[in-house]
Amino acid sequence: MFGILEKMDRWSNKLMSEEESIDFIQEIIDNGMVWKMHEKYIYQASEYLAHEKCFDIELIRKRQKAVA
Repeated sequence: MFGILEKMDRWSNKLMSEEESIDFIQEIIDNGMVWKMHEKYIYQASEYLAHEKCFDIELIRKRQKAVA
């Protein structure tokens, strides 16, 4: 198992499969750190969210509250 820094290095150097990349981006979405990271991570997270490859439970909850 890789730590977050190793994952960042592997992701930045394109050493991850798409499945690994999705898992990594989901992990940093889940722990909230993606939104404080370099724009390349934010961009990828936004792309995966837009294509429903990743999910942000906080955004889902906010939308649900706004509809209710």
